[in-house]
Amino acid sequence: MGWLIDPDEQTVFVYLSKQQPQVFDRPEQSLPVPSFANKLDLSVGLLFNWLLE
Repeated sequence: MGWLIDPDEQTVFVYLSKQQPQVFDRPEQSLPVPSFANKLDLSVGLLFNWLLE
């Protein structure tokens, strides 16, 4: 799993093995996380609030 974060567009592209990338661009959308972090509930809005402080 990998994330490509575009701060200008406030968009996260999520890359999963053998799948097309998924686009997350709405603040309320929950981002997928690796299994070791499955208790982390992270939305697009929360991620950009942290990054753009």
